[in-house]
Amino acid sequence: METIKIPMIDEYYMNKFQKARNSGANWLESQIKDDGIIGNGITDYYKVPAALQVAGKTQSANKMIDWIRNFGMNEKGDFGPRPKNEINSYWYTYYNTWIVVGAQRLGQFDIAQKGFEFISTFWDKKTGGFFSDVKEKNSKTYQDLWVVAGNGIAALYSGKLEIAKSTGEWMKKLMELQPNYPQQLYSVFNESEGLITKFKTDDIRFVMSANAQRDQFFFHPGIASGFLCRLFQQTGEIKWLELAKSYMIIAEQSSEFLWRTLRVGKVAWGNSLLYTNTKKEKYYNMAIKAATNIINKQTKFGFWEIEGMSKIDITAEMVYWLDEVYQITKD
Repeated sequence: METIKIPMIDEYYMNKFQKARNSGANWLESQIKDDGIIGNGITDYYKVPAALQVAGKTQSANKMIDWIRNFGMNEKGDFGPRPKNEINSYWYTYYNTWIVVGAQRLGQFDIAQKGFEFISTFWDKKTGGFFSDVKEKNSKTYQDLWVVAGNGIAALYSGKLEIAKSTGEWMKKLMELQPNYPQQLYSVFNESEGLITKFKTDDIRFVMSANAQRDQFFFHPGIASGFLCRLFQQTGEIKWLELAKSYMIIAEQSSEFLWRTLRVGKVAWGNSLLYTNTKKEKYYNMAIKAATNIINKQTKFGFWEIEGMSKIDITAEMVYWLDEVYQITKD
C-alpha cells in the first residue's frame, strides 16, 4: 500500500498573528508542571486553559482543568489557591471568569457551571451589575466596568442569558451617566450614588482619559465592546451592537500612548468582534494596529512581560487576543 505523505506546515507561511500566538502557547506549555498545573496559584493559571484551547493545545488544557477539578475548586465553585493579598481584591471574580470561559470552551461543563454558580452570588439583580467586594454586597458597594464585563462574558458562555442581558442594561446605564464622554470614561458605579465621578485619589480604577500620557485602564472600551458584541450575537438585538460601538469611540480618539501598551489587548479583541459584526474597515484597522503592537512586544522566547503581572498571566492573555485577531485576518 502506498504511503501518503502529509506535508508539514512551514512556519514561514503562517499568518504573523497565528505564529505569535503559537509561540506564546508553546512557551506556556513548557511551563506546565508534571501534575498539570502552571505557576503558583490562580493568579498564574486562570487564563491558561483558554489560551491553550485557542492554540489547539487541548490535551495540556484539559490536564490543567483536571487539576483544577481535583485541587483548585472548592464546594462552592470558587477557585484557588489565592495569595493573601488577593483574598479581598475588588477584581476577585475576574480570575474565576477566565476559568469558566476556558472550561466551557473545552466542554468541561461541570467546572464551568459550578464556577459560574459562585460568580452569580456577586450579581446584583437590582442594577444588573456585579459587586466588586467579597464581603459587602449592598447599595454602596462599588461595581466596576471591567469586572462586570468579565462576569457578563462568563454568563454568556454559561448560558445565563437573563444575567447577561441585565449586565448589558447596566452598561447602557453607565454610558448614559457619562458627563464627558468620549474624552473620559468613568468606570465605577453603585446603586446609592450612581456613577462615581469624585474620588479622593487620582486612581486609574475610576476614570480613563482619551488623551492620557500615562498608564490607565485602557482595556475598558475593549472588554465592554467585546462583551456587548457577544451579547448581540446571542440575542440578535441591535441595541447591544450600537452600544458596543459607543464604548469603542474613546479608543478611536485615544492618544498613541494607548496603542503602545499591552493593555490594548482587549481593544484588539473588541475591534475584531466589531469588524466581524459590521465589516467596517476602521474596526479591522484598529484590531490589526493593536495586535501588531502586541507582536512587537513579544520576547524571542515567546512570552510577554508587563509590570505588575506574571509572565504566565500576560502571555496567556496575549495568546488569547491574538487568536481573536487572527480569526478576522484576510491573508
